[in-house]
Amino acid sequence: MYPRVFKNQGIEPDTTFDDYTLDDGLTDMAEAESHETESQSNAGEEISESEEPPVHRFRLTASTGGVVSFFNFMSRETAFKIVIDYLFKEELNSNTFNYILSEKYSYVGIAISAGKVGSGNAWFVAISLGSAELVSEIQMLNLINQVRADPESIWEYTDSSPADVWGQNLSELIYSEYKYKPLFFDASLSAYAQAHSFYKLNEMYPEEALSETQTPLERAKYYKYEGEVVQEHELKKLYSSTEKNDRSVYKFFLSWIEKELKDVSSPCSTVPCSTVVFSMDFEDVGYNITFQSGGEIYDYDVSAFSFVVGKKETNTSNEENADRNTDQISKIYGVLFSGNDVDDLYAPGEELIQKTVMAYDDEMQEVETAVTDNAGHFSMKLKTNRQYRFVATIDDVLVEKEGVFITSDQFVKLVYSPPPIEDDLLTVDIQ
Repeated sequence: MYPRVFKNQGIEPDTTFDDYTLDDGLTDMAEAESHETESQSNAGEEISESEEPPVHRFRLTASTGGVVSFFNFMSRETAFKIVIDYLFKEELNSNTFNYILSEKYSYVGIAISAGKVGSGNAWFVAISLGSAELVSEIQMLNLINQVRADPESIWEYTDSSPADVWGQNLSELIYSEYKYKPLFFDASLSAYAQAHSFYKLNEMYPEEALSETQTPLERAKYYKYEGEVVQEHELKKLYSSTEKNDRSVYKFFLSWIEKELKDVSSPCSTVPCSTVVFSMDFEDVGYNITFQSGGEIYDYDVSAFSFVVGKKETNTSNEENADRNTDQISKIYGVLFSGNDVDDLYAPGEELIQKTVMAYDDEMQEVETAVTDNAGHFSMKLKTNRQYRFVATIDDVLVEKEGVFITSDQFVKLVYSPPPIEDDLLTVDIQ
């Protein structure tokens, strides 16, 4: 009988996972964890996930492992198998696959060191895992999904007035009854976006297997994207090499908003009007920013900013057929951040990282828990056509969003409002 715990997580008998890729930086992290645990010399103490995320190229990391003590001989391979078996058993018992069968991580570093626990020998095993995404990539996606969830907020990001770009296309995009679903980061599309940026700067692809005669879908499949449709979009900009350029995520997001507004307000016979931020038909996205110096010949630098959007399959769960899809699963794209302004809009740098977010059903039963990554993003899979309450606790302050009825993939924003800083100066009332 196929374990129910697998089915609850959407893992079917034919489901396969890509192998972890060994990463030198994560290996160094694992070695540090292993030696730290060895110095503690406390048998059976599990290596916990770091409270403060380390500085690295991954947006999300996790550390785990274990200590295996023995009096007689035990090979390091046997000790490692004991730790893996224990971790997998814990994942089965908790119905949460955070390490062995995690979809969040694709890179790994492993370290095993020998030592002593009391009078016995011991193997200290440390495993460090990392995701494929960069912090900047998810920050960009946070911004995109925020606008998709609230299209009218687009005017907060542009100097253009509605009168400058107004037209039937823009009206339909911003004020239609259609509800934009969030886009989800796809590592394969991100890898292809990097190749697309390279092509825009060098007029050639970095791999010989790719060519401009192929379709975007064919090129994306080279990077193992399993989808039905792929579109590529880019923004190429020149910079004076004598100027200090602002290459921040926010700067490029603003540039892209301006581009989409321009596309929407112009005839769209060949280029899709709604390319990324207002793309109704896509669910996956990858993006890349590549810079190239003009060198000694040209007095400018150039950047290629590439988006690649794709679609795997249609999620049939929506308002029209809600009654027929009570067993569907919807994906939640969430952001937890500290709102220091009056508009409660996320901006890069405001994210709250390594914080726990819990989802409760309408009977106040906890149904899902997630931890925010280095970009304040959290993800969940929840049963469709149910109402949920999302809760996080920041500095003893309850942050919550109630009455969220999930009918399909949805964006959820949790905003923490820091308490005002009290003035310690003594105020004297002069009569």
